[in-house]
Amino acid sequence: MKLILFLGAGVSVPSGLPMVDHLTRMILRSPYHQDAHGNFISGRNPNATSRLTDLTPAVRALLRCIKTYDEHGSKDAVYRGAPTYEDLFSLCEAIKLWHLGLADNSIPASFVGSIERAARPILKGRSLKVRLRDLGSLAIEASRFIESVVVGALQSHSVVGLDLILELAMSPTIEQLNIVTLNHDTLIEQYLRQKNVDVVDGFGPRDGDVRWYDDRLYDSDPGKVRLFKLHGSVNWREFIGKSRPAIFLGSDIGHIIDGEQRQLKLSLRSPSFLTGVNKAIAYQRGIYADAHFRFHEVLRQCTHVVMSGYGWGDTAINWRYDTWLDQDRRNTIILLHPHPEEIAQRSVIVGSAYDYWTRSRHLLLVPKWLCDTSLCDIEGLFRPPAM
Repeated sequence: MKLILFLGAGVSVPSGLPMVDHLTRMILRSPYHQDAHGNFISGRNPNATSRLTDLTPAVRALLRCIKTYDEHGSKDAVYRGAPTYEDLFSLCEAIKLWHLGLADNSIPASFVGSIERAARPILKGRSLKVRLRDLGSLAIEASRFIESVVVGALQSHSVVGLDLILELAMSPTIEQLNIVTLNHDTLIEQYLRQKNVDVVDGFGPRDGDVRWYDDRLYDSDPGKVRLFKLHGSVNWREFIGKSRPAIFLGSDIGHIIDGEQRQLKLSLRSPSFLTGVNKAIAYQRGIYADAHFRFHEVLRQCTHVVMSGYGWGDTAINWRYDTWLDQDRRNTIILLHPHPEEIAQRSVIVGSAYDYWTRSRHLLLVPKWLCDTSLCDIEGLFRPPAM
């Protein structure tokens, strides 16, 4: 059989990586500063002179204004909790797009006006036009700040709780294991590399400090274990003059060379990954469009999904699963979750369908996290229902 293993951020917690609420607190409270090159660095600023140009306090003040706005606007929403760093990032991106003249409707203008009034003490300029320009620039820095904190927080050298992945990869009854993850971290790759498991991840052989992306590898070398990162990764980078991203393998991000000793220049300071609630729009471009095409493709090939760590907060993904479950009565999600009923509170799509999914056995519940689950706990659930 062909199987999908669908993973969210929860599976990285045993390895010591932070969840969304912890990341949000880090962004709003943990000591950070800008270095001489404008990079956001963990810790307090040791240079009294550079503190005068350090935008971190202003960025934090803007994020607090945005958080207050979001809390007030969503207080009566049924499926919304406290604002997370993803919400803050998305709203910063909305200001950024408005600032660049790329807003595609009239809603951002009202939002930007409200934030301009709330953030006026930290904005430069006496006129509204100048303050709005400063707000747009500050929102761009705020987006970059959030990305920097997330990248720094998702680095880990210890991998814990992923043993089920190895069992699935080695099982003789599984012809192909398609690991689909929303995580930006690289724990899965680290773990499988430690276990000497070959993985087709859409990136070619090493070329100096990088491995270049090539979607055709999924066809030319199908492999038993395939990895699809729908939201990107902290080690994906984009380069000036190159139409495709690459995985960075080197040790010095400021000095990257290819196999022919040519210098590669980054087009963006931050890695290539997606966050915020506007992800569905970004799903339509570049490597992300390819990854979601492949996800759609494997859904057509598989009747079973083993799922763990996913908070059901991605509406585009939720609709895809809702459609998939309706297409064939054999299609089944095996959910690894100690309190599975909680997912019905995360999304209107799940909330309206949860009872039907469980009654019809489209959703099979295993009250354990992935780190506590072994193959013997779930292999009996791979049998298709009687017709």
